[in-house]
Amino acid sequence: MLNKYPQLKKVLHYLLVHPYSSRPRLWARIFLIPFVIKKGKGAIVRRKARLDIIPSKKISLGERSIIEDYCIINNGMGDITIGDFTHVTSRVKLVGPVKLGNYVTIGSGAQITGLTHNYLDVTRPIAKQGVTPNQTVVEDDVWIGGNSCINQGITIGTHCIIASGSVVTKSVPPYSVVGGNPARILKQYDFERKEWIKVPKK
Repeated sequence: MLNKYPQLKKVLHYLLVHPYSSRPRLWARIFLIPFVIKKGKGAIVRRKARLDIIPSKKISLGERSIIEDYCIINNGMGDITIGDFTHVTSRVKLVGPVKLGNYVTIGSGAQITGLTHNYLDVTRPIAKQGVTPNQTVVEDDVWIGGNSCINQGITIGTHCIIASGSVVTKSVPPYSVVGGNPARILKQYDFERKEWIKVPKK
């Protein structure tokens, strides 16, 4: 609705967010942001988590999920949806649009982003060209190792393991172990043989 009134939108944005920072103003962090987050039963957002949240985008946290201290959660460009029993550990960065399934564990220092910075116009600074949202999806029962980077627009399938320090640039099929920079599939589960099989390097 506000898109029809750009001047009003600009004023409201100025009142809500610092003009050259993505962080909401103090009044919004105290009186507004706590009521924007939809939390399931037993869900926890630690007090020292940094919440760069705007009310025009959604953020939800499922049953008994947790966002630990020193995480950065930013929904400025898209919704952030976190399923049940999901653990976002310390110093993780989530930049929407991002969707996390149930029983996802994200190790310390990992980054998952759902946007990319525009850069094609060489006559303008990249910082002034804006961003393009492209949702990243992490399905159920995924373990993401610490200091990993999950790029925008990809899907990580069910029951995957992302090795620590990996840079994931492509979608990952379910029941896979990936690692490296750029990450590649190291193992996949064979349901006929009922075991994890190593995938030879191409």
